[in-house]
Amino acid sequence: MAENDNFGDALIGALEEAVAFERGELPNVRVDRVEITAHDARVPPPPMYSPEQIRAIRHELSVSQQVFAELLNASASAVRAWEQGTRAPDGPTRRLLQIVELDPDVLTHLMTGSSPYRVRGHPGLMIAAETRAPYGKSPKSGRK
Repeated sequence: MAENDNFGDALIGALEEAVAFERGELPNVRVDRVEITAHDARVPPPPMYSPEQIRAIRHELSVSQQVFAELLNASASAVRAWEQGTRAPDGPTRRLLQIVELDPDVLTHLMTGSSPYRVRGHPGLMIAAETRAPYGKSPKSGRK
């Protein structure tokens, strides 16, 4: 039983230290930064996105085509064409779509000025998210 107590104490101590580090409260902490150069890094090209995937990303954000276009610095007609499959997004737009797919809060922050999931004053602390209804659906019934 003593081993479990020691492990629990060590785990709590490690978590407290991680929180203090995140808040910048640890004195004399050495952080080594390593420059990444083109010689050292291989960045894969952004993925291709199907019309269905683009629409799904937009619906995940619960925004209209016009708002989505403004967030991506594109035109509403471009978003419409991507979702209909008549045009494909260019490389920089595909990279933005990839970033939004990985972290939708990036664009949510642009719309609202803050992330709905981050606790102000505590950068490492997040709150549970409310489920959002997909764009165009009623939150209660799931119907349009």
